[in-house]
Amino acid sequence: MAKWIPGAAVFGLLCLMIIPAPGIWGVLIGAACVLAIVGSLCMLLLDRVASRFLVWRERAKQGRRVRSRVVHAGSGMTRRVS
Repeated sequence: MAKWIPGAAVFGLLCLMIIPAPGIWGVLIGAACVLAIVGSLCMLLLDRVASRFLVWRERAKQGRRVRSRVVHAGSGMTRRVS
């Protein structure tokens, strides 16, 4: 969802409070604004959960790699080998 939709929906609800629409039109406009706000919040939550799941899956896929150490002959120094 576009980032401006929740802002426009909140603006619409504020306008309905200041200048009430008559009858069923006010109810329909208010319901559409509330649905837009709730829908965008659900999409935001779903996006965050999916992102964290993908990061977790990548970390689990990599696992813990054991790096061996190589000792140079006679120097007493070690280096990591990938």
